[in-house]
Amino acid sequence: MPHRDAALSPRTQRVLHLDVDAFLASVESSRDPTLRGKPLVIGAPPHSRGLVMSCSYEARAFGVQAGMFSHEAARRCPQAIFRPGDSRAANALRGQLAGLLLRFTPVVEIASIDDFFLDLRGTTRLLGAACQVAEAIQTLAWSELHLPVTIGIGTNKIMARLAGKLGKPRGIAEILPGHECAFLTNLPIQHVPGVGHSIRKSLADFAIQTAGDLRQVSKEVLFASFGVHGLALYDRVRGIDPDPVVGNCRFDEQGLIVQRAPKTIHRDSSFEPEEGRIERIEAMLAYLVDRAASRLRQHQHQARSMEVRLQYVDTRSSRQRSEGSSEAGQKRIRRKLPEPTGQTERLWQHARTLLHELPRRRALVKRVGLSLLNLHPCSDYQLTLFSDPDSDRNPKDTVAPGAVPHSGSRADRDRSVDEALDHLRRRHGFGAVVRGAALPLVQDHALGHDGFQLRTPSLNQ
Repeated sequence: MPHRDAALSPRTQRVLHLDVDAFLASVESSRDPTLRGKPLVIGAPPHSRGLVMSCSYEARAFGVQAGMFSHEAARRCPQAIFRPGDSRAANALRGQLAGLLLRFTPVVEIASIDDFFLDLRGTTRLLGAACQVAEAIQTLAWSELHLPVTIGIGTNKIMARLAGKLGKPRGIAEILPGHECAFLTNLPIQHVPGVGHSIRKSLADFAIQTAGDLRQVSKEVLFASFGVHGLALYDRVRGIDPDPVVGNCRFDEQGLIVQRAPKTIHRDSSFEPEEGRIERIEAMLAYLVDRAASRLRQHQHQARSMEVRLQYVDTRSSRQRSEGSSEAGQKRIRRKLPEPTGQTERLWQHARTLLHELPRRRALVKRVGLSLLNLHPCSDYQLTLFSDPDSDRNPKDTVAPGAVPHSGSRADRDRSVDEALDHLRRRHGFGAVVRGAALPLVQDHALGHDGFQLRTPSLNQ
């Protein structure tokens, strides 16, 4: 039977954006059906100063939001059920959902922990209209995984994401081809992707309140005002997005989901309460480097650049906060590595150097972060020839009486250590081994199968 998409050109791009509603809370409800329909909060216990990472829509009805202090969430919703969250279950369900989506199209992009993009070009004759595909996906996600999802449909990624916001929660919304400008005309300017606080404030000075208002501004004026970012805004308020859906997952020979290597690897963690001891900050950074390096080697990639970030407690007055940048107090430094590497020890030494080069403030540290940038596949490793173990050994290294000294260069030995640790962690969990530089975290953080329990929205990564 003909459907409305049958008249479209075969080259018309049909993009689906799928977002799992309250993902971390939905994961717990999927594992424990007794939690469904109840106010559920994922995060720190209510008696602590930790934060809410996710909450069900039943809890949101009482004013609970992600990023709120747990004790405030408990005050607003006394009957809320608190759970710490399970990163292993969340990652497993995300993989299963990706496998479900791959049944419909081979081009599936995992955009974050809880949202996906699908390119349906070329599937119209086989699967039918895009809205029919969305209905089938939504039904299967609930019947097989017990995950509530919202799906937006558009001609590109931005339009699909905007459509998905209209369908929240557990709905399907579609912006038909050719109706992009009509949809965007009255859209509040803050909902346009890329319009942050500072840009919105600048546009408000010229009475620009909607995407339709911004559409009246010429490309030259936007470029002069905001640079390259202004050119992107010029396209977005017209429903244009050249960014394609890039499939970054697939089935391997054993039928398992394999996620392709990311372009960058980011790891962040907050201190609660805030931290001022440099040894604890170094320990957290060392642990983040260890996690990032393990992920890097998992994809058989190396990093060429690194960025280290510190977020200090904002000591400004409320008036200064409202008038200034939301990133005040954040210090960052980015530098190219001496040579591409995926070895934890080399990455950690470079990260510690960058940390000590950051400008210091007389304030407590709220957050520390790390990014591995400019990733590329690693080539075959060449062992060091004619290395003198005695001269290449760290002066702090000691050899027990009667023991045979390690042969090869220090880089060779570090690589062997990484391989051994990766093997142990694959079998027994990341928390089975803790590097010495991260040992101070044992005093303040619980150590489990997946490593330390960090106060981050993405759980353990």
